[in-house]
Amino acid sequence: MKRKYFGKLVNVNNHKIHVYSEGNVLPILVFMSGGGTYFPVNDFSKLFSKMSSEFKIAVVEKAGYGFSEKSNVSRDIDTILYETRMALKEYDINPPYILFPHSMSGIEALYWRQKFPNEIKGIIGLDLALPTFYEIMNLNKTIKIAKFLSKIFPKRITKDMVNEVIAVKENAKKINKELLKDTPMLFFISNGKGTGFKKSKWENIFYEYTKELNSKIIQLKCGHYLHNYFPEEISNTSKIFIKENIYKGKY
Repeated sequence: MKRKYFGKLVNVNNHKIHVYSEGNVLPILVFMSGGGTYFPVNDFSKLFSKMSSEFKIAVVEKAGYGFSEKSNVSRDIDTILYETRMALKEYDINPPYILFPHSMSGIEALYWRQKFPNEIKGIIGLDLALPTFYEIMNLNKTIKIAKFLSKIFPKRITKDMVNEVIAVKENAKKINKELLKDTPMLFFISNGKGTGFKKSKWENIFYEYTKELNSKIIQLKCGHYLHNYFPEEISNTSKIFIKENIYKGKY
């Protein structure tokens, strides 16, 4: 049985958000889960356990995820970002941060850097979903399935998760790529399995979107939850990238 990491519950927006942290060496790495990931802290544990001896890590479980309470609050991107930032603040984990977003939380990570650039030193994407994916994706079927599953498995597929999917197209429209050009970014990308896109399409969108960004792409031969397949490679490569490209040897 997998260990269930438990951190601290903090009050944000009239509900409790679960934040897990370990390690006490700066800089701070914030891990952000993909849509519908049942226990984000457990999901990231293979990766962050390889990094917490050299960095302080934090995982924020959004409303309706993991140990966090469910909420009746909008899942628009400004609300989600507000809750993430306030949860870290309540835990006394203060910026600047390096973000490690997986999948759908990529939208939140990009928006965070766009809106509060002084808080974010860089982004290391774990097969994060770029705005382009949501521009071309038909989510109607996904939303119907999510709503159906939420009735059968209300503890695992919560209303917050469903509402997040419903809101994601509008959320993605708020990303302005022009404001991200000076952001050091490293993208680990999968073969597309589990994303709904074919390998070639998934990869091409990344290369096209990032052409004018300060970014590097590393392709991994695995499915969407790549941090569970290659935690050691991702950890080692990320450490080098942080030292050489984000902090340039100064931390």
